[in-house]
Amino acid sequence: MPSLKELVKKQDLLSGGHRACAGCGATIAVRQILLSAQYPVVVGASTGCLEVVTTIFPYTAWKIPFIHSAFENVAATIAGVETGYRALKEKGKIEREMRFIAFGGDGGTYDIGLQALSGALERGHRMLYVCYNNQAYMNTGIQRSSAT
Repeated sequence: MPSLKELVKKQDLLSGGHRACAGCGATIAVRQILLSAQYPVVVGASTGCLEVVTTIFPYTAWKIPFIHSAFENVAATIAGVETGYRALKEKGKIEREMRFIAFGGDGGTYDIGLQALSGALERGHRMLYVCYNNQAYMNTGIQRSSAT
């Protein structure tokens, strides 16, 4: 595990200047998770606060490959990307190691995305799934989610 001195020297993979609220927990968590990555990373995020504040067209805060997926299927999207990567690696078309991370909110994970996440886990896809539970559907009027 890298030390703090080593982490501060790493390139920030989520740039500042995005449209998140000051002190936003999601962007802080994303930065820390990406700093811990030891390999190149492909990130997917479902529709939600994180996606909205980091990818307002035509701008992006992401300095790495980023995929926006529908509200309910970021786990399925990243599982498909990981499967494609594995197939290309087995054929010798890709040599480098890569990692895959999916970010979803509590509504998109607990309420309508659980089946995609369950399937990806059951099939053994090599991915990290991060659910940031901000206690509600925040970008659509603060309706409660089943995780609340």
